[in-house]
Amino acid sequence: ALELFTQALRLDPNGPKPHYFIGSALEKVNEPDSAMVEYKTAVRIDPKYVEALTALGNLLRKQGKLEEGTAKLQEAVKYNPKDAPALYALGQAHLKDKKWDAALAVFRKGTLLKQGRALFLSGMALALEGKGEMKQAEETFIRARETDPNNLRVRLDLGGFYERKKIPVLAAPEYVQASVLDPKNPETHYLAGRALVGMNEFNQGLASFMRAIEVDSTYAPAYLEAGRLYFRASRPQDAAQMFRAYTGFKPDDPNGYLELGRALAKSPIPGDREEAIVVLEKANEVKPGNCEVAGALGKLYFDKRDNENALKYYDLYALCADTLMSAEEHLKLGTLYVAAKDSAKAVPQLARASQMDSSLAKDANFQLGFLYFARQDHARAIPYFETALKADSTYMPALLNLGLALLAVKQPVAGVDVLRRALAVNPKETRARVWIAQTLTSLDSLPEAFDMYQSAIAQDSTNAEAYRGAGVVLLLQKNWPEAAIYLERAVQLDPANLQGHVWLAQSYSNSGDVSKAKMEFNKALDIDPNNRDASKGLELIRKYEEQKALKKSGTAPTGTAPSGTKTGGTAPGGTKTSGTKSGGKPVGGTP
Repeated sequence: ALELFTQALRLDPNGPKPHYFIGSALEKVNEPDSAMVEYKTAVRIDPKYVEALTALGNLLRKQGKLEEGTAKLQEAVKYNPKDAPALYALGQAHLKDKKWDAALAVFRKGTLLKQGRALFLSGMALALEGKGEMKQAEETFIRARETDPNNLRVRLDLGGFYERKKIPVLAAPEYVQASVLDPKNPETHYLAGRALVGMNEFNQGLASFMRAIEVDSTYAPAYLEAGRLYFRASRPQDAAQMFRAYTGFKPDDPNGYLELGRALAKSPIPGDREEAIVVLEKANEVKPGNCEVAGALGKLYFDKRDNENALKYYDLYALCADTLMSAEEHLKLGTLYVAAKDSAKAVPQLARASQMDSSLAKDANFQLGFLYFARQDHARAIPYFETALKADSTYMPALLNLGLALLAVKQPVAGVDVLRRALAVNPKETRARVWIAQTLTSLDSLPEAFDMYQSAIAQDSTNAEAYRGAGVVLLLQKNWPEAAIYLERAVQLDPANLQGHVWLAQSYSNSGDVSKAKMEFNKALDIDPNNRDASKGLELIRKYEEQKALKKSGTAPTGTAPSGTKTGGTAPGGTKTSGTKSGGKPVGGTP
């Protein structure tokens, strides 16, 4: 087309039209400066050339010369007040400048023309919306649609009106119809998808975004929104594929790197979490100080136990987001500091969350309790767990941790009572059964402790701690053979537990099975060569075997039976029933 218009210019070098058409062609091939020269030449030849004045005005405004561009559009309208394109362009200029009354007046004049009435009605509606006259604006939009149901611009404007009013259920039909009217335009499919997502029609929304990509594989916004839907659907690899494409098209947009980093962090593929850090560092490079990026990097670095970088980004997150942070964000950040065991920073964040939103009191207080429990300051943890339970008496993490904390401060009766409350809330909570049984064992309530261990085993037949505890109770009751049965199963389930081997060895020793006892004591020493109980057990067996050999040879003194291999009435392992206790490790809970 440009070549044809150039040939026309040679035939009519003094005519304005060839310059106008050349300018239009140049503008379409993204040569705005050259187009500007041609438009100005056309206007110089014919100062009343309305089409050239309109094109020149629009181009000047695109280049940021708003007043000069509007002046040219006003000239065009002055020379031909009935020129629909010039009148519409002037109205649009006033809309963009938020001169609502001026825009309304221009569009109202346009409705009197024979051409483009639907467009001018839509322009009037936009001006009325700008003035805040929403009811009249909606009525005018509907008149525009009724005037020309197949007008693409009207459909898009009405869809945009409903979208701004946050009524996606009304916006979606307009955008969907727009995509039918202009199926080769990726934007129509994208807008339809966005409205459908607003209606929670995620599958249809994704289909619209994918159609936009099919129409134009370089249309970046569709990749971004499709990726977000895949991420929402827990499909991080598909999401990452979309976000990678988006960052390729929009390398200067930190949002793309943020979304890609989040998707990679959730990916099951080994190495993707490391790539997530690289991507999020790129986002931070493109736009330093982005709070979301800082928060995501802090979490990733913390997960890989890089505390220095984790705290660096957590601190940045707190600093940049503090004045704008919601109660939920304060809670989240406080929780991150709890994980980092930084009480000085965790306490004010969690207190702020609770102050801003009382409904978060449960989670904030639990996290504070969790913080002090992790530091083994059980006395300070207890009031926070109790406060969390006032907000929700069935909150299982608080019940479990409060029970453990009470046990740790030597209040076994109160601790068991709380753990029984936890069992009432969730009868399948095997840990509570085990901890109750351990406490009952320490209180010498052995039959009740054994029954509780049995119920834990019935609930979870793979719980090594329950078998181990039941074995200890039987050892304390001097029921050596039956103790061995439970302790053998515990060792099968948890062969790395040192105390389990010691107790099994003691059950064998007291049952008279010296060879098996020696084997288990040696397994314990393989795990910990310095274990005193195992060494002592082997020493007793060695002495027993020496005495037995002496007796057999007839040189042993009378009355020297090898009773020293038996534990007698003492608890096995030097009364180390604490080896099965849960105390020390708090039970995690997420807000």
